[in-house]
Amino acid sequence: MNSKITLISFLFLLFSGAFFSAHAQSMLDIPISVQADKKPLGNILGLMEQKGNFRFAYYSKLVAKDSLVSIHADQSTIKDVLDQLLKNRYEYKESKGFIILRYAPLELALVLEKNSVVGDYQVVNGYIMDVQTNKRIENASVYEKNALQSTLTDKEGFFELKLKNIPETIELTVVKENYKTITTIFLSEIKIQMGSRKSTNSDYVDGDFSAVERSGIGRFFISSKQKIQSLNLGGLISEVPVQASLIPSLSTRGMMNSQINSSVSLNLLGGYTGGVRGVEMAGLYNINRMNVHALQMAGIFNTVGGSVKGVQLAGVYNNVFGDLNGLQMSGIHNSVKGSQIGLQISGIYNHTQQDSKGIQIAAIYNNVNGSQNGLQISGIYNAGHQKVRGMQIAALNYAKELDGLQIGLINFAGSPSGYSFGLLNFKKDGYQKFSVTRNEISDINLAVKTGDNKLYTILMAGKSERTNEEKLTSFGFGLGKNAPLGNRLSYNPEISIQYLYLGNWDRYNFVYKFDSPFTFRIFKGVALSAGPSFNLYSSERRDKSSPDINNSTFVQNRTKRYNVIKDNGNGITGWVGWSFGLTLF
Repeated sequence: MNSKITLISFLFLLFSGAFFSAHAQSMLDIPISVQADKKPLGNILGLMEQKGNFRFAYYSKLVAKDSLVSIHADQSTIKDVLDQLLKNRYEYKESKGFIILRYAPLELALVLEKNSVVGDYQVVNGYIMDVQTNKRIENASVYEKNALQSTLTDKEGFFELKLKNIPETIELTVVKENYKTITTIFLSEIKIQMGSRKSTNSDYVDGDFSAVERSGIGRFFISSKQKIQSLNLGGLISEVPVQASLIPSLSTRGMMNSQINSSVSLNLLGGYTGGVRGVEMAGLYNINRMNVHALQMAGIFNTVGGSVKGVQLAGVYNNVFGDLNGLQMSGIHNSVKGSQIGLQISGIYNHTQQDSKGIQIAAIYNNVNGSQNGLQISGIYNAGHQKVRGMQIAALNYAKELDGLQIGLINFAGSPSGYSFGLLNFKKDGYQKFSVTRNEISDINLAVKTGDNKLYTILMAGKSERTNEEKLTSFGFGLGKNAPLGNRLSYNPEISIQYLYLGNWDRYNFVYKFDSPFTFRIFKGVALSAGPSFNLYSSERRDKSSPDINNSTFVQNRTKRYNVIKDNGNGITGWVGWSFGLTLF
């Protein structure tokens, strides 16, 4: 009985161990079978992704996907298969469902010269060399991942690190562009006090986050040593609760700050960090290589190389190289190189390079290079360079393709769809006409009609000047619709309001018109129009306390035979009128 229990327990432990071992297994250790003869490398990598249920990430210019390769691997690990395919010229890093391929054909060696205690510090120094040439390597990054301290080798390949409060085991990692990463582990001479010490949580993030360093702000505020460090370490990122900086080169983690994600980031003047998941505040500026989640505030500017989810506030300028999901507010300018979901508010200018879903509000200018789905409001100009779904409100609006509403003084749309409401509306295949007409009160009327068949706006002016009666000048605004009734005939219902100047400005003289002309096209660009109208005339003194010195009877004389509503002391007259004329273009 005891032997049976022992056997069952042994089998349970055996299978449990196998299960947990497989569960914790590295993606690179997963067995895979691949058979291919002279197939494109990109196709084989795609097949491996399907079989292993992961994705490859790599810089396409350094991986020749079109090159023809052959491989016959039966239940070999993914690492072994990659070594065969890539001829051991790459190294591999894992990150949340991704295997990142890093071009590294060369090899480094670390030669340790000193590992001793000096006061409260463990001093470690040595030099880095190329394995093949034995030459010492300049600008290689050497870091201790638990202490999160790093340095660069000098011209002689020499480095020195002063480590404080480190664990019993020192783990030095050396990284250099185009070289394989090496790690050396040795014991510290410092005695460890009782109690456990949590190791640093580190990961590797895929992506090119060097854009912020190449920007004008990056070139000015980020030192060359920090840029080299970022180039060497790439997407390596470590998590810490708090970081603090005076300026980017004077911070709690030194040059490692650009590889740090923190929950709280405090920068007295300015700082350069990997990213933030929490709160970041600066007296002047914040610069982040990667992503910011939650709240970021600065007196002058915020620049983020990755994406922002949350709130970004700056006195002058916000710049996000990835996507924005949240609120971006600044005194002068907001910029998003990726897509925007949320709200942008600036004192002068908002810009989104890709798509925008939400609201842009600026005193002068809003611009979206991709599609706009939401609302743009500015004092002068809104631009949507792809499809605009929503509304634009500004003095001048532009949409390459409109599927919404424009409200402004002048509107441009590169499509006949949507609605434009303004003094002038120019649309592709739209309705742009110039008309010269005559009606019962004006001898000549000029009108510019712009928009589309669904809705066009009308700017109009008229004049009547005969020797035997008063002079009339009119100007107004209206809306119309073009309803085709055949190849040559159309119906154009129009409503308008016009001010009538009858020799002085002492009275408000307005005519409210509903015109219903029919338009017949004679030939291309020229048409005749004619039809009835219904009119309401209102005349009221500007200053009711002053005597009425305006004795004009111009409108009454011209319309008395058409009257249907007589003035009974309320200042309103109505009549049925007419119009006819030419429509051009």
